[in-house]
Amino acid sequence: MSRVIKPWPTECPICGSPLAIGPLLLPGDASCPQCAHVLWFSPRASEGVTIADVLTGKVATNQDIQRVSSAFIARGSPPRVILNMSGVQLVSSSFIAGLIALNRRMNDAQGKLILCELTPIVRETLAGAKLDRLLTILDTESDALAFFANSDQAGQAATSG
Repeated sequence: MSRVIKPWPTECPICGSPLAIGPLLLPGDASCPQCAHVLWFSPRASEGVTIADVLTGKVATNQDIQRVSSAFIARGSPPRVILNMSGVQLVSSSFIAGLIALNRRMNDAQGKLILCELTPIVRETLAGAKLDRLLTILDTESDALAFFANSDQAGQAATSG
């Protein structure tokens, strides 16, 4: 059974260069020809939140995490990012380290990173490492969007009261 990767990235999430990736070259195995960013996620926006659909394949390096977090921070202040991990079946220690670094950079920018749509194995792996205490993990993308919507409402109530 083959898995369809959604959404198929059409431009680099870092430099915006158009990408020509076909079905024989999985996005996780490709790099941007312009900036060499490893294509490990495909971004989209909803309700002022950046949603990054994590793709299977190569794992982001520390340099990639720095570039990605800078791009997320540039998209919104404070950055609000959801990593939809529905396409991820297993996580490596280097990917987990990247998640921790990304979370730290989002926190340093007064932003928020939320992970969602984790498979049971990925959720168990993160919980076993006690990272469910450090990272915000919600069940669904809808839950993550509602979290940001609720925090917006709480912030508006605090400033108007």
